[in-house]
Amino acid sequence: MVINLGGKPMIKLLIADDEPLVQIGLKSMIPWEDLGIEICGTAANGDAAYQLICEHHPEIVLSDIQMPCSSGLEFGRRCHEEFGSLPLFIILTNHEDFRYAKEAIAFQAFDYLIKIDLSPEILTSTIKRAIAQVQKLQAAGSAPSTSNAAEFQLLQERFFVRLLNNLFETDSQYQCLLEELKIPVHFPGYAAAHIIVQPPVQNGQLTQEQMLRFYNSTRQMLKELVSRHLPCRVVALDLRHMAVIFCFSDDQASQSWKDHVAIALKQAFDMLFNYYSVKVLACIGRYVTDLQELSTSYYDAKQLVYSVSEDNPVLYWDELSDLTGLRNVFNLSLFRREIGKAFEELDETALRQVFSDITELLSSENVLYSQALDAAGSILHFTVTLLPDGAEIASSIFRDDPESYCSLYRQKTVPAIVSWLCRLEDGLCTFLPEYKSKNKNYLVENAKKYIREHLHERIVLQDISDEFEVSPNYLSQLFKRFEGIGISEYVSNLKIEKSKELLKDGNLKIYEVANKLGFESAFYFSKVFKRMTGVAPKDFRNI
Repeated sequence: MVINLGGKPMIKLLIADDEPLVQIGLKSMIPWEDLGIEICGTAANGDAAYQLICEHHPEIVLSDIQMPCSSGLEFGRRCHEEFGSLPLFIILTNHEDFRYAKEAIAFQAFDYLIKIDLSPEILTSTIKRAIAQVQKLQAAGSAPSTSNAAEFQLLQERFFVRLLNNLFETDSQYQCLLEELKIPVHFPGYAAAHIIVQPPVQNGQLTQEQMLRFYNSTRQMLKELVSRHLPCRVVALDLRHMAVIFCFSDDQASQSWKDHVAIALKQAFDMLFNYYSVKVLACIGRYVTDLQELSTSYYDAKQLVYSVSEDNPVLYWDELSDLTGLRNVFNLSLFRREIGKAFEELDETALRQVFSDITELLSSENVLYSQALDAAGSILHFTVTLLPDGAEIASSIFRDDPESYCSLYRQKTVPAIVSWLCRLEDGLCTFLPEYKSKNKNYLVENAKKYIREHLHERIVLQDISDEFEVSPNYLSQLFKRFEGIGISEYVSNLKIEKSKELLKDGNLKIYEVANKLGFESAFYFSKVFKRMTGVAPKDFRNI
């Protein structure tokens, strides 16, 4: 291991370019060692570069976009699939090759630089940012390994979908997942945006595979471009929509947050259109100071869907003079938790009931087309993002339609939307029993359902495992894997949350609350309550 003068390990960098003069020029352009960089090798093609990566394990690769044997794009994509976040790729391109830059972004290249414009200042700045990113990734030593990165990313995605749509059952559930998934909460401000993606006009319709590739590339490119200006999270919804969560630092917060968003979106949208022929519209909700308030900001954003246009592609909630006409978005607040529970528990009976209630409301005479489309769109988002393999399931249900499940946005009347929803319902309720039989996660969800239904009793692990005819040890490990906490802690969290409601009611004595929730004594209940909340039950009533 090479150590620099500051005592820190040198970061290894590999140069991959088929032009010897370019290799020499890059090596001599800036004082690499002063930056803490060791150039561990040079390669003239992608295959040779790959071998050097396997041998030296560099943290950064500076690669030409086109090379013999295996191009920079091909070998970059291969490395990303095999090795994950590291090494970081910085792509070198010519002006005429810039159309390929979108592909580089698609496999999460860190940055791209135009050769003719490259200067020591630009290269130094880029390398310093890359070093900071490497150090950030290395510091996250407790983060999941590369082999688990995809699963971990999916869990984070579902967390943000639930957050944006206010789907958490309890505050303790939210807090546990927040900690387990290592979600940063140190920002002083946030805002949510609802993004509408308009595919480029082509001869004929895009296939499902083309749409998926187009959507994923657009999403990745949007994330990369916006994050150059401010931290953000881009959340997938369906093949025409995504959500963006903006995170603001102290100097970006409060009064100036819109300016930072405007700059980030303008540059991102211009780049997407100029080099990708993609038009993007953004509806942005209010500024909030707590991550849990993002659902309010996101609801604001969705109110603007039918006011945003190509002539006015970025719309802020509080900049419209007349807000009274916007409150026509179908309010799913009565159904969000029911839909979330039905998906989590893979309960087709519960799902049929909630679909029936929604379609009945949508079939009433006073429902606007925009309301019906928003309701169906929200249910589609939940399907795609909350169900395991949700996108594949939805695609299978609408496999006979050239536009797959995005055919929703082709429906022109409320009855047509209701019909589309009924088709989705039938497909899901056919799928869920089949999936339940082969997906082990259903044990966890059924265990959670059992706990909720027996919350008034003394619940022990053996009783739950007996109910589902599995060993206590197996159920405990499975529960910990999917929920991030043990069963006993999960039970305690739910009981304490319920006890807070009973205590605030004021009609029950403390020992009566303890009895209602299956605690062995009022003393033990008080001990558990104080340990988890920091205050005694009698004091909690007076807060």
